[in-house]
Amino acid sequence: MDFKRIEWIFFLAFLGVNIFLLSIFRSARSEVDNVTASDQKIAIEQRLKADDIKYDAPLETTKAEGYYLSGEPTDMNKAFKDQQKADSKASVSSTGMTIENNQLSRKVADGFHFTNPNDLEPALKKYLNQPGAVLFGSEYTYLPTLSMEDKEYPEITASQSFEGIPFNDPSSRLEITLENTDDLLKVTGYTQTHLSNIEKLREKMSLYSEQDAIETLYINNRIPPKSKIAWRMLSYTLSLQFRGTNVYVPAWFVAIDTGSKNYQVERVNALTNKVFTSNSVQKVENN
Repeated sequence: MDFKRIEWIFFLAFLGVNIFLLSIFRSARSEVDNVTASDQKIAIEQRLKADDIKYDAPLETTKAEGYYLSGEPTDMNKAFKDQQKADSKASVSSTGMTIENNQLSRKVADGFHFTNPNDLEPALKKYLNQPGAVLFGSEYTYLPTLSMEDKEYPEITASQSFEGIPFNDPSSRLEITLENTDDLLKVTGYTQTHLSNIEKLREKMSLYSEQDAIETLYINNRIPPKSKIAWRMLSYTLSLQFRGTNVYVPAWFVAIDTGSKNYQVERVNALTNKVFTSNSVQKVENN
């Protein structure tokens, strides 16, 4: 037995793990060094009101729990072929399908109809659980805040979730395009991405609340006066990529309506209560 070779294998594996953990640490440090809210005496609700910043529901103070997660982009071409081998009768039809860069797109000729646009969640669940409708259909969760934003070209958005917290990232997303037909919403096609091998990287941790995130954004001048907080959502976001594996952290997504055509969407790391400075994702390669 070549003990010297075994020693080198263990050394390289240990080095890779340490580089991976260092990358997570550096990614967290790269977020903006926010002004802390600890010295602020006036309640955030009063400060929002003073700046004429509107919002619908009360700011939640409940602290959920979440993780650092890892996941691998699913090879959709392989997943489709595997499903066909396992159950050809229940597999998704290849008609109108294209797969590129692990994203599956499919045009649907005889589409499912949604009869009640105001109650989409149960109908979507029924559609996704139909055999042959969507690959991994039962794994996707309805995202109401990201759905039906364009009345002329309506779309339903869903994603995978982990212990009740959804992913809000292009690497785990199902977007179903709809068409208004005789007061019904008909499915005309969809695009989807998917994550495999989702795993916890650390033990469960307490997260900052929705109110904490809003306060952090306000203190750091991310919510303009006379604007409106359109929606807020706790979800997992991509933090960094390491040798084909994605790392996700829980974050508060806050959409701010400033009166322009598009919402200004801010992200706050729910583990550190720090604002993400950009949408760029750190990539680390260990050659």
